[in-house]
Amino acid sequence: MSTEKKDTGGLRPAPAVAQLKAYSVPRPDLPVDLHLDANEGSVPPADLLEGLGGDPQVLRRYPRPGPLEEVLAARLGTDRGGVLVTDGSNDALDRACRAVLAPGRNAVLTVPGFDMTERYALLTGAEVRQVEWVEGPYPLREVLGAADEDTAAVVVTSPNTPTGAAASPDTVERLARALPAALVVADLAYVEFAEEDPTRRLLAYPNVLAVRTFSKAWGLAGLRIGWAAGNPEVIRWMRIAGQNYPVSALSREAALRRLEGGAREVAAYCRRVRQEREGLAGLLEELGASPFPSQANFVLARLDDPQGIQLGLARRGIMVRAFPTSPWIADCLRITCPGDEEAFARLTTALKETLS
Repeated sequence: MSTEKKDTGGLRPAPAVAQLKAYSVPRPDLPVDLHLDANEGSVPPADLLEGLGGDPQVLRRYPRPGPLEEVLAARLGTDRGGVLVTDGSNDALDRACRAVLAPGRNAVLTVPGFDMTERYALLTGAEVRQVEWVEGPYPLREVLGAADEDTAAVVVTSPNTPTGAAASPDTVERLARALPAALVVADLAYVEFAEEDPTRRLLAYPNVLAVRTFSKAWGLAGLRIGWAAGNPEVIRWMRIAGQNYPVSALSREAALRRLEGGAREVAAYCRRVRQEREGLAGLLEELGASPFPSQANFVLARLDDPQGIQLGLARRGIMVRAFPTSPWIADCLRITCPGDEEAFARLTTALKETLS
């Protein structure tokens, strides 16, 4: 696709758009069949899609998220008014930013982090304040130091991407108590792989929003379906801030089926990923790399010549993620744990061959 700028006549982009670039991930242009660069989940059962479009009315009618919101609310022990189904967790983060941020307000984020969150905050015209969190525990003192009376949002991604570090529930609660006028957005996209799930506990705070997704552990990234839970008034603002039909009826039905019949399979997959995560970190260390402690479905590691190693793995049909432009982790690679015995064996063999 051409990146040459075209003449727009007198058209001008919004100031927030003009300062950003479209999201893209640098990857070697080689044929790949094992994708371990995007942290996607397990492959759902083939029969999940059977019959979803069997009733033409499902396709003809505008989709209603209510049935899925009710199931999620029941699982949380809360009212449906406190749950919002969204177009992936990205949509939930975008809505949260637009619901509380504006020019003259600010958001506090840790870096490196999920790139899109900062983008959503900047597009509201708000100021973004960055606090470094590369290794070690969540920098609570520094985050509180960056906040002031104009702070409208603080985003805590836990487990964090791309590092895999997790903030303890106690830490998030302390943040919520210290900043009662700020929305504390707990991005829990990878929480199924972590040591504990704090969602229910965090919902006791009126200024905490929990953001979840079906894209990772549940394996539905292609259907773009996520959800948020929190204060019903904040959820109401988020409904106003986004499109009225955020997910298709087919995505909704697939998510309902996955919840009803896939919990054991997903739990087993997550256990497998945790085992691979430990084995992968150990292997990387043996091979001279420095892996970060991770509670997600991936391992980030510092090593010599990360882009050369990425290319070497790509030549073996395996794609992993490099960060060549990052000020913090340009010397790192992030490798998704496949959650599959055969794929993991292939990955470990390729790492040994490439790193040696």
